[in-house]
Amino acid sequence: MLIKALAADFDGTLYFHNTEERFYARDIFEILFFQKRGGLFGICTGRSPDSIFDTIGDFIRPDFIISVSGALTVDGKGNVLDSRAMDPSAAETICREFEDRAAEVIHADGRVYCLNTPEYPLQVRVNSFSEIPQDRIYGISMRLEDERAAAEAAALIEEKYGQFVSAFQNIRNVDIVAAGCSKGTGIARVRELFGIGRFGGIGDSYNDLPLIKACDVGFTFPKSPAELREAADEIVLSVSDAIEKLEGQTDSASRDIE
Repeated sequence: MLIKALAADFDGTLYFHNTEERFYARDIFEILFFQKRGGLFGICTGRSPDSIFDTIGDFIRPDFIISVSGALTVDGKGNVLDSRAMDPSAAETICREFEDRAAEVIHADGRVYCLNTPEYPLQVRVNSFSEIPQDRIYGISMRLEDERAAAEAAALIEEKYGQFVSAFQNIRNVDIVAAGCSKGTGIARVRELFGIGRFGGIGDSYNDLPLIKACDVGFTFPKSPAELREAADEIVLSVSDAIEKLEGQTDSASRDIE
């Protein structure tokens, strides 16, 4: 039996914090029906697992979460399936370099830490970088002034610290993880762990490019950056549309095999 799966980016793809609904009802229903029919659904995000579980509540029960841009993958109950920590010295150096230019959080041990006043309830404030679990720092997320500043920061980090880290722009944010780690490597690991035969992926921003390229069928939106639209196999309006198209393609592929 061909195992099929869809991995969806979270913010701006599945979750919309600027809208009253936050989640589209049709997306939720289609995800549930997809899982009921034997499909696997997961979230592929720059966020930490705690942040995702807190936000989705009981609306969605993912089979897997590729979090912190591929550095930490967990199952639907939060059990760690795969992880790749950053070099702690590189992480601290980068945080110090950008502390006056960006709002920063550090993803470590499944939690979100900050050195300044927390912006959200789940963030844990520490007085010193040394208070963060040094062997379980999975990523850094920073919010810059605008999209241009984020692009410049990502390029600078790659240039200066590329031996240790990979940096991905997400609109006005930059997500930083261990070198060679990405949403795409997370997809590859989940494919291996679950034996997925046909993998679909959907995202809306620059940091979703590795996700889309790593999947058998990549989806994005009409208003996504041109680079993303060019890499995608299908342009859709929603996660539910992507599931319907993936299901149709999977059914056709199954008939061809038979």
